[in-house]
Amino acid sequence: MLERVLGGEIREPQSWILAIAALSFAFGKTSVFSLDFFTSPYFIGILLGFVVHELAHRGVARMYGLSADFVAYVPGLIITFLSGFLPIVLIAPGYVRVFGWGESRGVFYSVIAGPLTNIAIAAVAILLSPWSSYLLPIAFINSWLAFFNLLPIPPLDGSKIIRGSPSIWVAMLLASAVLLFLAA
Repeated sequence: MLERVLGGEIREPQSWILAIAALSFAFGKTSVFSLDFFTSPYFIGILLGFVVHELAHRGVARMYGLSADFVAYVPGLIITFLSGFLPIVLIAPGYVRVFGWGESRGVFYSVIAGPLTNIAIAAVAILLSPWSSYLLPIAFINSWLAFFNLLPIPPLDGSKIIRGSPSIWVAMLLASAVLLFLAA
């Protein structure tokens, strides 16, 4: 029984709640126990970056006629949560499962869509940050989400993108690294 739970997957909508909770603790550490955290740019950055990233994967896949839904992965939830005790945040709470007989480039575009949304959010936040310092943490979190997801390590998005198009992967990785530097 324990093996099934620890190695299991949790489907929507509970998966969204658990993933956001794990990410919030990973980034917010013990400040998640304060109500102020939930209005902070850190929580907004996590919520916006993670949800939009996964919805982009799911939405693009569905646009190409594929079936897609977000699934929380229990070992990944545990790793993400426990990284709240580490100096570096490890992000692995779940993934969008895509399947079906839709167009194959739809799968590739779906993979690109996730980190591309984080790059876009980070870029907009950096451009608007001169008018509000609230936006820099949002930019940092989203550039970190993009950069981390673009690492060419399976099962991360980067491992799939580099196989499909090394030049797109390099461009996205460089963009996320530059944004990460600007937001730091």
